[in-house]
Amino acid sequence: MRKLFFLLLLPCAIQAAAVTGDSTQYLRPQDTIFLSIGQFGEKYFTHYIEDKQTLYSLADFYGLSLQDLYFYNPGLQERVIKIGMPVNIPVPNRAIKRYWTSSMVPGGYAPVYYTVRKGDTMFRIAKRYFHMPVEEMLQRNGLFDHTLSTGQLLHVGWMNINGIPDSLRRHQGGALGERNAALKKAFQMGAMGKILSEHQGAACWPEEQKGQSDLYALHRYAAVNSVISIHNPMSRRTIYARVIGRIPDTAYEDEVITVVSPMAARLLGAIDPRFFVKVKYHR
Repeated sequence: MRKLFFLLLLPCAIQAAAVTGDSTQYLRPQDTIFLSIGQFGEKYFTHYIEDKQTLYSLADFYGLSLQDLYFYNPGLQERVIKIGMPVNIPVPNRAIKRYWTSSMVPGGYAPVYYTVRKGDTMFRIAKRYFHMPVEEMLQRNGLFDHTLSTGQLLHVGWMNINGIPDSLRRHQGGALGERNAALKKAFQMGAMGKILSEHQGAACWPEEQKGQSDLYALHRYAAVNSVISIHNPMSRRTIYARVIGRIPDTAYEDEVITVVSPMAARLLGAIDPRFFVKVKYHR
C-alpha cells in the first residue's frame, strides 16, 4: 500500500519507503497519513512527489500558497522538482475528523495516525495535540492503560481525500504563526503617522536562551514595545518581533542591527548564531 509518511524532526522507527498517491490523485482512501509534531507545535506529514504532480497543484490541494509551501520547506524553491522528492505538508487540527459521522462517505477519507515520540504522554497526545478525551483515544486504539512506546501508532481520525480547503487554515506555523500574525497587525497599525525606515546588517541570537518561546528583539533605534519586521533573504522568511530593549553598545559590533530571541531565529530559518537580515521599523 502506498502511504503518506509524516516528517519527524527526531529519528523514528518508521522509514519512508513508498510514494504518495499517483499521477492523478494526491490522496486516496487506501493511503494512510502518519503525523507527528513539529518544533512550533504544528502537525506535518511528508508528501512524496509523483509523476505529473507540481508544487503549485500540491499547494492548492492542501490549501496552501506556494509561499506557504516554501515556508515549511526551506530551500525547496531552489531545488529541481523530481519524482520521489519529499515535501512537508502542515495539517491544521480542523482538517482532522476525530469522529466518524453519518455524513462521512465511506471511501472518501484516509485514516490519520500519530507516531509517538520519546517523552509523549497519553494525556498530552489526546488533550493537547488532538483535543480528544483520553478515554476515546484509549478505546479507539484498543489500549487498557496509558503506557506508550516510541514509534507506536495511534489512530486519531480521518482526513478528506479531496484535500484541505484554505478556509480551514488560520495562520501558518500553528500557535507561533498566530502570534506572528498578531505582531504583523500591530506593525501595520503602528505605521499610522510615522515614517518607515529600513536597514540591513547582521542579526544575532543568544543560543544559551533556548527555552525562550516568544518573538522579541533588541534594536538600536526602534522604540521599546514597538514591533519591527525582520526578513531573512536566505530563507525568504519574514517575521515580526516585539522590541523589548536597546542593543548594548559594548556587547555587539556596529554591524549587528538586531538581537532576536531563539524562537524568532528558528522561525526565520537561521542556521548560524549570526546571519544577515533586513529590518523595517517605524520612527
